[in-house]
Amino acid sequence: SIEKELEESKSFLSIALNGTEHGEWNWNMHTNEIDLSPEALAILGYEKKRKVFDQDSFLELIHQNDRVSLLHGLENHTIGATNYVSVDIRMKSAYGHWNWINFRGKIVEYDERGAPIRFTGINYDINEQKQYDNDVQELQQKVIESQEMKIKEKEKNSYANTDLDRYSKFRMNGLRNILKYN
Repeated sequence: SIEKELEESKSFLSIALNGTEHGEWNWNMHTNEIDLSPEALAILGYEKKRKVFDQDSFLELIHQNDRVSLLHGLENHTIGATNYVSVDIRMKSAYGHWNWINFRGKIVEYDERGAPIRFTGINYDINEQKQYDNDVQELQQKVIESQEMKIKEKEKNSYANTDLDRYSKFRMNGLRNILKYN
């Protein structure tokens, strides 16, 4: 039966997602309520229970520099420019710091006029990945700076050697002139 297949499919998805740092969310676009699963809240350090936010309260959890990215991604998806939304955003944790989250989802229900009703998806904790990326970027910057310093030092030594060579030639020419007159 279809119900049995649906249950098997849900079970398979649950097994596949088990052990990943993820949470589910459901955004009712008519009521502007966002329902976060206990796992979605636990990623941010909040009590592990389901919570429904109004749109403004939910957006306040998102770093102000990342809200535009999320809303822009949603707008592009709403007009059909993308098949789904996937943006990396920072969300405020229960401890007051910002956690990096990959917020991914798609509109799954439309009304009779074609307006979106329900936007749903999964968010992933990508804090470690962002920290790793940041560490790599810092290391690359240090390597670049070190190479630039070596090049400058080499150029400086090259100029010093050039000046020394000129001075040595000047002195040698001076000695030759003296020896010629003596």
